[in-house]
Amino acid sequence: MNDGHSSCQRIQLIQRLLLLTLTGGFLILLVEIRFQHSVVMGEKWQAWIPVIYLTTLLVLVPIAMVFFRRFGRNLLIVLFSGLTVVGTLGFWFHSKDKPIQAVSHVIATDLEQPGHVKISNEDKETNPPLLAPLSLAGLGAIGVLVSLLTDKRKKDAEE
Repeated sequence: MNDGHSSCQRIQLIQRLLLLTLTGGFLILLVEIRFQHSVVMGEKWQAWIPVIYLTTLLVLVPIAMVFFRRFGRNLLIVLFSGLTVVGTLGFWFHSKDKPIQAVSHVIATDLEQPGHVKISNEDKETNPPLLAPLSLAGLGAIGVLVSLLTDKRKKDAEE
């Protein structure tokens, strides 16, 4: 029994540390996104989506961690799933509604020899980083997985 209890405590500790690490990452991303979006925030409402969502996460994730066993796990799953949606939307907006064309352009540029990339008139205007929003989607997916983490032996003992 004691071994199962310490294993469960270890898993819970790792889970909490991972959630705290993710929360720290959200804070850093919030600062960076707020900085990167500062120019367009007055022009495009979409620029506010990740800022508002990450701020909400920074408030609700610690609350969900405190009430993890009651409703916190479900709240975290919903919040992190929402973050994958926010990241995917950001990718769509950054691709200017043409994700396949935008990704093809990134791949073609990556395959060019460094220092010999041809710049077209289209490339001269400032473009948002295409794949950066997908980092939010990835962190959301990690958050969902961490939230689902349980000790199977403890569940089996409870049944």
